[in-house]
Parts: sequence; C-alpha cells; structure tokens
Amino acid sequence: MDGQGYGDHLNSYREVSAFDLDIRLAASKARVAEILERVDLSEEDFIEGFPDLAKKVQGLPDGPVLPD
Repeated sequence: MDGQGYGDHLNSYREVSAFDLDIRLAASKARVAEILERVDLSEEDFIEGFPDLAKKVQGLPDGPVLPD
C-alpha cells in the first residue's frame, strides 16, 4: 500500500494513511465514491491497489446513512 501511481493526491505515506482512514470511517458506498473522486482514483484502481479496503467497502450500505 504505497500509493505509487494511485491518484493525484496519494503521493506520500501520510496521504495514503489519511486515505486509508477515510475509507475505513466511511459509513456508505456513496461516501467511499466521494473519497475516490476527491483523490482522483478509479474504482478499478482502488480494487487493484487496496484489495483489503475494497472488501470492507463491499459490506457498506449503498446510500448515505441517515441519523436516527
């Protein structure tokens, strides 16, 4: 998970770590899509470069999570 070649904003270990945390804290697939867009990373590149995170995302709800 070095981030080399993955998106314009994933150029350092710190940026990759922040990206990793954002994905892990995402409550929905919609939020993950926003994060991927922000770092200019395609879904295909995300799956290829971050397979463990991609598996976590599969279990998330599709839409935004509404507060109780």
